[in-house]
Amino acid sequence: MALFPTRSILQLILLGFVVVALPLVIALITAAVYVDRLTTHSERSVLEAVAATQSSRLLVEHLTAMERSARQFQVLGDRSLLDAYRARRKQLYQTVGELRRLDLKPLQRETIDTLIGREEAVYRRLDDSTTSAADIAAAIESFSALNASAREILSESSQLIGESVGEIQGLAERARRLLLWQALTLIPVALLLTVLFIVLITRPLRQLDQSIRRLGDGHFGQEITVGGPSDLKELGRRLEWMRQRLLALENQKVSFLRHVSHELKTPLTTIREGSELLKEQVVGSLNEEQSEIVNMLRQQSLKLQKLIEDLLSFSTLEIDSLRMGTEPVALDQMIREVSANHKLAARSRSIELRLKLEPVAVTGDREKLRTIVDNLLSNAVKYTPDKGYVDISLTLRDGAAVIDVADTGPGIDPDERDKIFAAFYQGRARSAGPVKGSGLGLSIARELIHLHHGTIEIIGADGGAHFRVTLPDTGGDGTHNDPH
Repeated sequence: MALFPTRSILQLILLGFVVVALPLVIALITAAVYVDRLTTHSERSVLEAVAATQSSRLLVEHLTAMERSARQFQVLGDRSLLDAYRARRKQLYQTVGELRRLDLKPLQRETIDTLIGREEAVYRRLDDSTTSAADIAAAIESFSALNASAREILSESSQLIGESVGEIQGLAERARRLLLWQALTLIPVALLLTVLFIVLITRPLRQLDQSIRRLGDGHFGQEITVGGPSDLKELGRRLEWMRQRLLALENQKVSFLRHVSHELKTPLTTIREGSELLKEQVVGSLNEEQSEIVNMLRQQSLKLQKLIEDLLSFSTLEIDSLRMGTEPVALDQMIREVSANHKLAARSRSIELRLKLEPVAVTGDREKLRTIVDNLLSNAVKYTPDKGYVDISLTLRDGAAVIDVADTGPGIDPDERDKIFAAFYQGRARSAGPVKGSGLGLSIARELIHLHHGTIEIIGADGGAHFRVTLPDTGGDGTHNDPH
């Protein structure tokens, strides 16, 4: 079952964006909330501390003015002077009301209540007309205690600013730690989710890419399965249907080749036997012209047999790979033998076969190695113009046998180099030989070279084609005693 089942790759991408962005959005919202809370609390604490300090100073000023009015009343005895006292007293109570609305400590509230209680006692004595001068003097002396209480309130209010700053710093530190832990937690989570969705998105795309590459390389045996969103799964099912169709076509092609090759061998055998009987003059003696015609008939039947054998070799290549022989093979001697088989065709068109062979031996299948050399040499002779030449060289390099086959033909176009080894592919260059090839020789040669764990490559040249075969599996030190 899919981790995030979606119907399309677009939905998976959008889901990945949302899931990856969610931790970051949470972190931003949390940071915004804490910053707002810190700002609001800081503003409220500072304003309350400043208001408490200002009100406490006003409290001291009011009491000082009230004491001054009370002493004037004591000296002059004019009761109209108490009006100024009452006005200041009213302002005092307004200031006390403002202080009580603030978030004060219990000790401050108790001090304020004590101050108000003492002031009321003083006011009752001053406001009572029957109060004696001694009682008025005693009441006025109480202002020293009132002023001390007011200064105590002012001092405590001033401490509120420092305490508010400390509280703000503590809150800021807690917010900083929380945001730091969020960053250390949510950012790795977001990165892990990013990696997860990258894998979920790219894995089916890689599966599609690999499946298409396998189909392009002609490997139809492995079933195609693609995971991920529904649209990519459907695309994988279509590729699987295409694979099955291509596999069926491939099987039909191989069956057709085997059938046609088998059917062609029957009349070809009759032609071969008839030409051999004529050559051996079983039915009567032949003159020189008749012998030449019989030889030509025999040579062309051999070429036709070679084409049919190529078809059979191509159709049974995978089966033959299971029957690989392993024996020491003297490549130089084999190349000479194969070259001798092509001398007649080369001589008829004045083509020179130039051999430069070192004594090199490899371990492999003798007949398959012979087929490799024969196909390369046949291809070179076929495309070499009259009076041209073909160079065949064999060397030992770093423990590997290197065979070079170069001709003076039209060469291979650069844009055809990736296609020249494909089955049945024939390049734009026209064959100079009398018989057109099947387009299987180089394909068969490459497959047989791969069976020997070797490589074949096209070497750049100014003119003509140049193939280089490297066979790494050498016998012993790769050399042998050449009897020639």
